[in-house]
Amino acid sequence: MTTYLIQYGRPGFLGRFRSALALARGERAVVRTVRGTELGEVMLALDGAGDDGDVLRLATPDDEAAATRAGDTAQELLAAAADGAIEHALPLTFVDVETTLDGFAILHALPWDACDATALLDQLAARFGLAVRLLDLSRSPTAKDEPSTGGCGKPGCGTESGGGCSTGGGCSSGGCSRGAVKSADELTAHFAALRRQMEAAGLARTPLN
Repeated sequence: MTTYLIQYGRPGFLGRFRSALALARGERAVVRTVRGTELGEVMLALDGAGDDGDVLRLATPDDEAAATRAGDTAQELLAAAADGAIEHALPLTFVDVETTLDGFAILHALPWDACDATALLDQLAARFGLAVRLLDLSRSPTAKDEPSTGGCGKPGCGTESGGGCSTGGGCSSGGCSRGAVKSADELTAHFAALRRQMEAAGLARTPLN
C-alpha cells in the first residue's frame, strides 16, 4: 500500500490517500474522501500512512463523462438554490456548488446570520435527485471523519441533520465531518508540511485553486 498526495474538489483540497495501485504524477484517480466519491489528480507519492481516504481506481472515460454531466446538473441546482434562498428569506448567499460521483451536491454558502435551510435543502434534493449538503465558507475547517449518507451530523450539513446554516454549526471547507474543529493555524501547518515534502521531491508548488 502506497500513500499519494492527491488534489481534489473545486477549492483544490490536498489529501493523503492510500492506494494499492502504482500511480504517476498527473494521473486522474477516483478517490473516497470524507465527502464521498470524487475525482482527483495525483501530485506525488509520500512517506507515511494515508489518512484522508482511499484510491478506488484510475479514472475512466465513463468517470469523466459522469463528472461532466453532474457538473451541468450542479449549475442548475446552484441557480435553484439562489432563487430558493430569496423565496425562503434565508440570510445566506450560495457562491458555488460541487457534485460527487456517488450522488452528493455540496453547496458553498456564505451566511450572514443564523438560519435553518432544511426546507430548501429538502426541496433541492427532491427536485434534482441528489443528497444536498451545505459547506459553510465562514467556518474554520474541521478534522476528518468517515462520510455519512445522512449528512455530517452537525447542524448545517445535509437535510437529515437539521440543515441549519448558523455559524454555530455546518460543514467546513474540509468536508462534512463529525470531528473536532481544526484551527486555521493547524490547517496552514498541515499544508505547509505537505508542500515541504513536494519541494524535497523536486516538484514545483501546485496552486490550491
